[in-house]
Amino acid sequence: MGHLFRSSGGIHTPWSSGFASFLTSHGKGYWRLTLAVKCRIGNTEGQDIALLDTGAEWSVIDWETAETVGDELGPPTEEIRLSTRLGDYSGSLCRVKITLLAEEGCGCDLCVDGTVFVSEQWEGPVVLGYRGFLEKVRIAFDPGSAPNQETFFFGPVGGYDASADLDLPR
Repeated sequence: MGHLFRSSGGIHTPWSSGFASFLTSHGKGYWRLTLAVKCRIGNTEGQDIALLDTGAEWSVIDWETAETVGDELGPPTEEIRLSTRLGDYSGSLCRVKITLLAEEGCGCDLCVDGTVFVSEQWEGPVVLGYRGFLEKVRIAFDPGSAPNQETFFFGPVGGYDASADLDLPR
C-alpha cells in the first residue's frame, strides 16, 4: 500500500501525505463510532480515536479534551447552538491544531489549524466534521478486500509535494 496519485496532463503526482488503518463500528464508552480514525488534538502526547463524520457541520471536542489542550485552544470566535442527533448544545467555536496520525512507515502526519465546537455539556466522542476541518483535507477510504486491510488516506488540500519523500522527479 502506498500514497494515492492524481493525474493531470499525463503527469501523476501524489496527493496523500500519509495513511493509516481506520476502524469501523468502534466502541468508545457508550458510543459506537461508525468510522473512527486516530488523531491528536493540540500538542498532547496521546492520541484520540475520533468519529470522522462528513455529515457533521463542525468538529466537536469534549470539555475534558478542551481542558487538556488548555492555552493551545484559541479564544472563542463565535458562540453557537449546535443541533445533533444527541440533542441541542450551546458552546463556542475555537481554533486548535488537529493532527491526523499516519502509521509508522506510512508517510507523514497531517496537521491542520482547525475549528472545533466546545461545550461543557458535550459528553459524546471527539467528532471530526466538515466546516473548519475536513474542508481543509483530502481524504479517501479503501475498505480493503479482507478484514484488517481498511486504509484511510489523507493529504492537504492543494496537493502534496512528496517528490523528495518518494524519490520522484520534480
